[in-house]
Amino acid sequence: MMIWTSRYSNKELQKDDCYCVGISLGRPRFKIKYILRKQCYDLAPDRSMWGKELDEFRKLYFAKLDKMGTEKVRNILSALYMEAQENNKKLVLLCFEDVRIPGDWCHRTILAEWVQQNLGWNMQELFNPDL
Repeated sequence: MMIWTSRYSNKELQKDDCYCVGISLGRPRFKIKYILRKQCYDLAPDRSMWGKELDEFRKLYFAKLDKMGTEKVRNILSALYMEAQENNKKLVLLCFEDVRIPGDWCHRTILAEWVQQNLGWNMQELFNPDL
């Protein structure tokens, strides 16, 4: 199973091969040129985590995922993956940050770490041609 991550403003999402699901608390306020299929708030960070340094954020976000449990996270991701497959598309989980910028980071990459460690599944950042 391959799950992709990206940011809402990635123009690669305009291709018709992505099943786009937001994993942020907010939705884009800017115009997007693709269908945002749904918003998965369960995988979004809590507001209390905002503004934390990376190490503290990772601890808090991992704790949130640990509390949800591997079975629940597996079920959420499996259901989203199956929806994408039924639509002949690849699943792409979205939020806002541009992780290509040095020093910038995002909960989607931390989610990918947790998923790899706890489920053994690979999540990878979708190519983003814009700089």
